[in-house]
Amino acid sequence: MFTDNIETYWAIANHSIAILGLITEGWIFYRFVKPFMKEKAYLVGVSYSITMLVFYCVPQEVTYPNLQGVFVACLTMCLVERRNRKQKVFLATCMYLFRWVVYGVTLVLRDLMFALFIETPHMLMHPIKQWITYTIVELAYYSIALTVMYLVIQLIHKVYVNKKEDVAGIELVLLFATLLTVMIGYFTFNFVSNVYIEDLEKYIWNVHPEYTWLRVIYQIVSFVAILIAIIIYQKLKEKQQEERENILLAEQIETTKQHIREVEKLYQNIRALKHDMGNHICVLENLFCQFEAGTDDVVFLKKEWKNYLSELKATWNENMSEIKTGNPVTDVILTQKQKEAEEKGIDFRCKYVYPVDTNINAFDVSVILNNAITNAIEGAEGCENPYVSISSYRQKNAYMLEVTNCIIKYVEIDDETGLPETTKKDKGSHGFGLANIRKVAQKYYGDIDIRQDESSFTLTVMLMVE
Repeated sequence: MFTDNIETYWAIANHSIAILGLITEGWIFYRFVKPFMKEKAYLVGVSYSITMLVFYCVPQEVTYPNLQGVFVACLTMCLVERRNRKQKVFLATCMYLFRWVVYGVTLVLRDLMFALFIETPHMLMHPIKQWITYTIVELAYYSIALTVMYLVIQLIHKVYVNKKEDVAGIELVLLFATLLTVMIGYFTFNFVSNVYIEDLEKYIWNVHPEYTWLRVIYQIVSFVAILIAIIIYQKLKEKQQEERENILLAEQIETTKQHIREVEKLYQNIRALKHDMGNHICVLENLFCQFEAGTDDVVFLKKEWKNYLSELKATWNENMSEIKTGNPVTDVILTQKQKEAEEKGIDFRCKYVYPVDTNINAFDVSVILNNAITNAIEGAEGCENPYVSISSYRQKNAYMLEVTNCIIKYVEIDDETGLPETTKKDKGSHGFGLANIRKVAQKYYGDIDIRQDESSFTLTVMLMVE
């Protein structure tokens, strides 16, 4: 009975394994694009699997169904998330070529298993055994191919670090130069194979086995070329990021130098004020003595005495920082940031104390404060009751610095770096300076921690002190 319907069982095995493979490919596609998308990446895998299943069920043969399935998946990516479309086109093209490379290379293993276990005289005499063995071999082949494909995308995830950054035009040219070269080879191999079948009605690899090995070598070299292109692209991104960080650091150094000059000016003014203090005291004493002596114009003396004292007090306050932290540089920084925040209508709360008698350098602290408070002020702008809060405390050998601000919306965190995503269009972004804050923290064997809820964002910087 089973032998009579053997062709039906062969068809069931073929269709079941193929459908399972297409569904798994959709899942792998989803896993590939997920780190590059903010939300609904699963729709990419679903659209790919559904498209491929529809093509599979259509009686009429479809030309390049996988290419059309990838096109639908790419279109889905662009509709779900309209940012960085150039990157999405690149990812879809990569997925298509990776599939061709993986199935092409593992096909050699499948042919070997067929020759050893299925296409033998013994199996030809026992169709049931042959069917069972075929099913096992096909499942093994698809399992190996899909596992290799998953490992390939994991490798791409590892080398493609800046996943959320936009791809510029010149960068797209660099990436697609390699992809187009691979695509030309892909269509060339398919063209030669199709022409051979049409002319001789034979598969070229059956007549010329070297064709298979030539294709496999080309596929492996193609994958390596794509991988190298991505690595070069990431190196360019790292260089750009390093240049931006250096520019930002140079600006911060200049800002710190300006703060130091202001501190020196402050000390000079205080020394000058102290130098003239004796004269000021003498003037006040003379005015007071005339007032006590009962001079006729008492009202005038009293007014002059008050005016002189008010001017002296104003001069003293002008030359003294409003915020006292234990270090003149941080005093000036926080005083300026307080004025900046108040000008923007932001409540500035400061409970910061400089870590005296430690190995922490004032310049490093200034880098942290400048970046953190600048980002906090930007994040607080536009809130209903905007505020920025700065505090510090010690936990044994750890010096903790916390900066909290209100936010309008939840800040997106990059999965790779652990830092907020930086976009030029997003004014509320916590910006590029957090990378420099982390560098300073790591210099003191510490790190940064980010916590946030729907209404607040808190940056904690830990520095280890001696």
